[in-house]
Amino acid sequence: MDHLQGKVAVVTGSASGLGRAMAERFAQEGMIVVIADNRFGEAEAVAKEIERNGGRAVPVEVDVTRRESVMALADRVDGQLGGVSVLVNNAGVVSFTPIAQAEEGGWRWIVDVNLFGVVYGIQTFLPRMLKSGRDGHIVNTASLAGVIGGGGVQANRIRLGDATPQIGAMYGYMATKHAVVAISETLARDLSGSRIGVSVLCPSHHENTNIFQNSARYRPAQFGGPMSQEEMQATFGQTDQNRERALGPGRSRPRFPDECAARVVRAIREGQFYIFTHPDTRAAVEHRFNQILAGYDDATTFVR
Repeated sequence: MDHLQGKVAVVTGSASGLGRAMAERFAQEGMIVVIADNRFGEAEAVAKEIERNGGRAVPVEVDVTRRESVMALADRVDGQLGGVSVLVNNAGVVSFTPIAQAEEGGWRWIVDVNLFGVVYGIQTFLPRMLKSGRDGHIVNTASLAGVIGGGGVQANRIRLGDATPQIGAMYGYMATKHAVVAISETLARDLSGSRIGVSVLCPSHHENTNIFQNSARYRPAQFGGPMSQEEMQATFGQTDQNRERALGPGRSRPRFPDECAARVVRAIREGQFYIFTHPDTRAAVEHRFNQILAGYDDATTFVR
């Protein structure tokens, strides 16, 4: 999908972070951008900033965890703007999701936002995009966390010993992002040869996205309300150390949301499926798939 000028892009979760950067970049490409977010005040501010810079943007309040809210968003886009050409299912959160203790609120919230937000977006917009007969593209935001494992296996062998387990609280994030990758891969197969393209965005760390702060501050009351300091420490406190364990020591140069947005535009134009933002993380992905292949080696050598 090479021609973007004058077409409509809907980006969920675009009041801040990577979503905002993508919306701003689409506007620079001459697209009409729908700033879809559950924080309408912030969405309105982003839309005004885009228009001050010469673009066109429409703020719309949406709750991606509610199908009827996503349907209302699509109805407005159809009625006011003539339908969507680029859909970015980007809204996402990080929540307290431990696995070694009974906890449900954080799990329900992260599944509702990160997984059902993508499902509702596709189910609502895709039939309309297909019916329009126009070229279109869907981008689902997953994460590098959707294609790597925890790094605790070597040559398909688990490690045992006397160490005290360090059990974290980001299981839900890993689980939902793996699910988004799987949905995207299957959708790309099903839409192959049609006028609708599919990409899955798997970003690693970017500066100034505020995903941790916003997730902690805006968790709804029915899922536990704003996170306590203890939850924040359990969920985010070991982020840098866990990243280093998974990806290896050292960090590449800092990367910012505008670069991610530029990569997304290129992927849409060139028909790229996987969109990675940090080439230096390749070794972590290779490690995971090496463990899978080692499992096949063990299967091959099995003797009853």
